[in-house]
Amino acid sequence: MKAKFSFFENDIVIYLLLGLVILFVIITRVHLLTFPLERDEGEYAYMGKLILDGHAPYTLAYNMKYPGTYYMYAGIMAIFGKSIVGIRLGQMIIAIASIILMFFISKNFVSKLAAFIAAASFGIIGTSFGLLAQAAHATQFVTFFALLGIFFILQAYKNNRYRILKYLFSGIFFSFAFLCKQSGVFFIFFGYAIILFKEFDIKLMRIPWKNLLILTSGFVTPILLMFFALYIGGIFDKFWFWTFTYLSKYGTQVSVSSIFANFKYGISTVTFNYSSQGYVLLWSIALLALPLLFFTLKTKKDKLIISAFVLLSFLTVVPGFYFRSHYFYTLLPAAALLIVIFFEFFNRLFSEKLKQPILKFISLLTFLVIVGISVKANEDYLFKKDTKILSKWLYGSNAFVESLEIAKYIKKNTNPDDKIVVLGSEPQIYFYADRYSATGYIYMYGLMEDHPYATQMQKEMIDEIESNRPEYLIYVNEGCSWLPRAESDKFIFDWIAEQMNKHYELVGIMNLTTNKIAPLEIRNTLQGYKKEEQFVYILKREEQVFSMLERDMTPIPVSNDLIVDCDDFSTVIFYDTLGKEVINKDVKGTAQINIRHLPEGVYIVRIFSEDELIKHTKILKQ
Repeated sequence: MKAKFSFFENDIVIYLLLGLVILFVIITRVHLLTFPLERDEGEYAYMGKLILDGHAPYTLAYNMKYPGTYYMYAGIMAIFGKSIVGIRLGQMIIAIASIILMFFISKNFVSKLAAFIAAASFGIIGTSFGLLAQAAHATQFVTFFALLGIFFILQAYKNNRYRILKYLFSGIFFSFAFLCKQSGVFFIFFGYAIILFKEFDIKLMRIPWKNLLILTSGFVTPILLMFFALYIGGIFDKFWFWTFTYLSKYGTQVSVSSIFANFKYGISTVTFNYSSQGYVLLWSIALLALPLLFFTLKTKKDKLIISAFVLLSFLTVVPGFYFRSHYFYTLLPAAALLIVIFFEFFNRLFSEKLKQPILKFISLLTFLVIVGISVKANEDYLFKKDTKILSKWLYGSNAFVESLEIAKYIKKNTNPDDKIVVLGSEPQIYFYADRYSATGYIYMYGLMEDHPYATQMQKEMIDEIESNRPEYLIYVNEGCSWLPRAESDKFIFDWIAEQMNKHYELVGIMNLTTNKIAPLEIRNTLQGYKKEEQFVYILKREEQVFSMLERDMTPIPVSNDLIVDCDDFSTVIFYDTLGKEVINKDVKGTAQINIRHLPEGVYIVRIFSEDELIKHTKILKQ
């Protein structure tokens, strides 16, 4: 009987099944290649661009995260290009590599078939929008490096060759996980747990200090090198403020009374209100498997190791008690192992107790049916719907889709050296527009939170903006872009209103709605435009309304009418010396424009075709 059903452990069969899972992930990821970046991705992409341009982290843009994810984005964009597609391709490679690592790690504890189920669970749930898995969040890089660290340390117990190097590389990869996001620090403790559970001799009370020290050396070395590089670069103080001083305040913003509510909301978001679209059946199986691991795994050491893995993986989700949905991604490898333990429990029951290994088909079939139900429930997201529509459905009024059009306009109407400022937490606009921010504050949240540094941060941001005099100001009036609180210092909003009234001209508006993508309204279409409750303003600095060329032009004397000659349908706009628009007229061919009503003086005349400046001149109204 055993020989008859040995195909369950046949390498060709198992690798073929694994290949099908990888193919599934490739197909879904290809469909999502053009999914617009959300704000976290915008931060990473903009930081990565700055790195590729030769600027160290924390110099031209600030945030509380360690720089690991920024360098991952920089590396991905260096290989695949500075684009959404380039980032998504790199993300897909990381996802595939993580699936393969999950398979080989699982083989240390369960059968080959079970290892396939673990890898499949990880890969398929890893596409879930409940985890925001379409976005290349830091948690995906943390998970990848953590799996690499686990793989190397387990290899040290399979083969003594190069054992010291395996411990060392394991520590280095755990360190990379930590450098991608601070919550990844818990995985180094899992490394310690593996060594202790594998080597600790309770009878002799012998602790494997040497191997623990080697692992620690690998973990500490990249961190010390990072500190040294930041110190030599003269940016350690800025780094320390954001990643330690400010982070300590950010991590205590959640009240004790809100912790359970946040956790409950996080679970409902991950499982999409406990539905098949949120892979709730697989998550439930993982939960049910918790007690079964003590009856399924063969050795006490394995039981302790997997228990530690589940606990420490869960702890990566906890810091700050925000329990945001993408935080749960680092729990996914442990959940995948629990899922397979559930099915392995019944496989062993069939094989060892009932002596009917053919019944393993039941477990495999049950798993495939559950996966099939979940994939079917997600078919629009995984295979069919346009990515911009999906983004709007998933993120509502957040300006992620709209950022593409806004950035396109900014890029078209600025020079590469011009600076802009986005007053809102939308750093993806800087990345899309390929323009530098006039301030290092690319998120507004720290300015709105209740901590001692909020007002100081507002004033520092204002000083940076006023010093750099950005050509364009993009004001995002959307709740999630600011998250203001009752106790927030509103000083920044008074300053913004003053800037818009005194120094900037409104040149564009884009409404933000929850269910559709509004057009970007420019110049002559602004009059009478119905503004929604949430919107984006695009404003141009009034001092820069006239170019150097226009200022140096000799004015043409005109008394009553100006004759203009246009090939196509065009818009003619007159500006006074303060940059105020005084005439806006649509024309086609040769047209005569009456200027009798204008006061005497100098005016700039610009002719636009489809929002592109095609002619300009200066006139002297006599």
